[in-house]
Amino acid sequence: MIRLIQFETYKLIRQPRVWLTFAVMAVMIFLINLGVALDGREMLDLLLQPLSDQFIISGNLINGHLIAYLALNMLWVHIPVLLVVVTGDLVSGEFESGTIRVALCTTWTRSQWLTAKVVAMFLYIFVFMLFSGLIMMLPAQLAFGNGDLLVFSAGIQVIEEQDVMWRFLLALLFGTLGMMTFGAISILFSVLLRNSLAAILVSLGILIVSTLLQTFGMGIFESWRHLLFTWHMAQWQNLFFNDVDPLPLYRSACVLFLHMVLVLSAAYFLFNRMKITE
Repeated sequence: MIRLIQFETYKLIRQPRVWLTFAVMAVMIFLINLGVALDGREMLDLLLQPLSDQFIISGNLINGHLIAYLALNMLWVHIPVLLVVVTGDLVSGEFESGTIRVALCTTWTRSQWLTAKVVAMFLYIFVFMLFSGLIMMLPAQLAFGNGDLLVFSAGIQVIEEQDVMWRFLLALLFGTLGMMTFGAISILFSVLLRNSLAAILVSLGILIVSTLLQTFGMGIFESWRHLLFTWHMAQWQNLFFNDVDPLPLYRSACVLFLHMVLVLSAAYFLFNRMKITE
């Protein structure tokens, strides 16, 4: 089984689209850093203007921690778009190229073959999120230095410099779980539709609709938005409140894991009963 996982991982990293996602992510982070360098001070002054008459605000407010936090906020919706380009093709790409018949004419069972695909997907997502976290934090710290983090959510949260890193790491881990859940959804549609473009579009459609439902105002869909996986994916933001309540984070992590298990179970069920010759 280890050899099969290694083989599927090797096949995955040889795909140009995998490296394209890393390159696009690096470009987006560069643009965020450039934008903050050019206009960050004016934007921060505008946000702090109502408080300037009541408080003395000093220190390095435009710092690497702020850049990394802004990048997380801006990209948590965009990252799934990059990932699904790869994950939505994992199984359906084999159908389209015709290699699925060759792959399954071996001693490996269907479940083992799909498990290797899923493990390769998890490894890709983990490495991608690790890479994203590094390029969010390290270049920004080198260019802008360190300092306390100002978070403009539910008022103004001031996170002390020594408390930022562990919050950022936990947010990345939480985000990785959310991305793996979305990756599992794309695997399901990759199995179900047997077409990479269709699997990618349907997965993105679910992401967009779920995001729109959770952001409706005036209390619309308020009672059942907790069922939406995107709502739970966004709960990493609670890590950047002054007082972190671990219970909602733990609950959301469990819901995301349950979503992932249910979706992958459906993918295994369909794949094991699928007629490959059709």
